Amino acid sequence: MAENPYLRPLPTITEANRPFWDGLRERRFLVPKCRDCGDFNWSPYPACRSCLGTNQDWTEVSGSGTVYTFSNVYRGAATFPSPHVWAYVELDERPRALTVLANIVNCDPDDVHIGMPVRVFYDDIPGHDITLYRFEPR
Repeated sequence: MAENPYLRPLPTITEANRPFWDGLRERRFLVPKCRDCGDFNWSPYPACRSCLGTNQDWTEVSGSGTVYTFSNVYRGAATFPSPHVWAYVELDERPRALTVLANIVNCDPDDVHIGMPVRVFYDDIPGHDITLYRFEPR
C-alpha cells in the first residue's frame, strides 16, 4: 500500500472516453469536434450537441480559458483540501462556447474571480496510472 493513498474518487474509463484520458497522460487536452458543423463538444457524447451529427474526432484544444463562474468550498469531504474551488472554465476555442467543470489550483481561493485567465494543469495520480485535469492561473 502506498504511503499516502489517493482517497478521492477516480473516473471510470470507458471505450467512449478513453481518448480523453489517454490524451491527459500525454499532456494533451482533447475534446470531440464535429466534422459536420465544426463545433467542439463537452463532455464526450455520441452526437454533436449543435447539429446531432455523429461524425466527431478527438481534437486537441489549447487548454486555455477563463473562469465563467465558481464556488469556494469551505467545508466538504475530508479527502478534499479546504477551502477549494470548483469552477466552470470557458475554453478559448469557438465557435460555440465550451465550458468544463474543474478545480482551480495553485492560487489562493479568495483570488479566483469571474473572467480570470486560466490554463489546464495536469495532475498525475501516484500509483494509479491516471492523469487528472485541473486549472491554474495563467
